[in-house]
Amino acid sequence: TAFGTKAGLNRMWCAVGTYGDAEVEVTMDLSNRPCITHNLSLSSNPNDEEYAGDLSVEMLDHVIESLVMNSRSTVHILEKKVGKTVVETALATAMAFGKALRMCAAVDPRRAGKTASSKGTLSV
Repeated sequence: TAFGTKAGLNRMWCAVGTYGDAEVEVTMDLSNRPCITHNLSLSSNPNDEEYAGDLSVEMLDHVIESLVMNSRSTVHILEKKVGKTVVETALATAMAFGKALRMCAAVDPRRAGKTASSKGTLSV
């Protein structure tokens, strides 16, 4: 993959994107275990819009799923505030996704080249 072994990368991050009235939170893990969950109101948007600009609402869903599956990442998208339009929601999602990906791919010098892991850090 483009990230190689991910040694030294942050690998996990959470970011918020806002645009207009929309607010979206993206939690991402470059885990090599592709999974996407979201509660985006793309197809059940308040104005029954079928397009965000020139892109159909169905394609927005497809773009997000394709990015996640091909990057082999785990992504949870939470729509915290609904936008007035699908465009607002789409742009807030793109901003949060981009911020999370940028930080996941950033090198953390404290890791000293080791791969980030949460194994063995959780206790009961």
